[in-house]
Amino acid sequence: MPDASNPASTRGTSYIVACASGFRDRVTRFATRRGASPADLARAVLLLVDSEQLSRVQDPGEPAPGDREAIELRSGASKGRTLKRKPRIQMRLPAGYRDTDLRRALALALQMAEGEAELSVVTEADRKAEAAVDRARDGLATENDTLRQLVADLATPVLARGITSRADALFVLGFPPSTVPDATTVKRRWRRLAVIYHPDSAFGDHDRMSQLNLALARLMG
Repeated sequence: MPDASNPASTRGTSYIVACASGFRDRVTRFATRRGASPADLARAVLLLVDSEQLSRVQDPGEPAPGDREAIELRSGASKGRTLKRKPRIQMRLPAGYRDTDLRRALALALQMAEGEAELSVVTEADRKAEAAVDRARDGLATENDTLRQLVADLATPVLARGITSRADALFVLGFPPSTVPDATTVKRRWRRLAVIYHPDSAFGDHDRMSQLNLALARLMG
């Protein structure tokens, strides 16, 4: 796209943009309702939308082979003859645009008018804030990975043989083998570990949670 800050790029150029007759008619009707011209619509979009955003808009394309309009010549040696030509939109805009740019700009103007697209203005402050959020999210993800690994390193291993004795139950709940914790202490320890290993938590582990439940039942039985 041309650089609006460059005086040479703002010189008016006449564009004849081939497009489907249906698209041309929609653009013309919309421009008329707004008291504007197709060039005004295209100019407004091109001032607000950068080339990357515009490239994501589908180009309506040129007219199909059978889509032609009849034009009667009104001067010259061929005056009175009728010719068939591609439907087109004529606009005067700064030099440097491609037909695809202009068709896309007009298509986006129609989409916004019909509620199919919205234009959001992103400031430099918005970009910095978004970048800060992304950095914080990345940092949090790294911290969670570290914490998850730490929890895994400190976790009581799942006993392959299951809970077969009181000593196994004490081991799973983190009590020394010689202790005799009361029911309140056992339940408090189970609740703390369940917060970590419940399948719905960030560090959930179904096998360890099942083992905790068996250990609780053994010590409370």
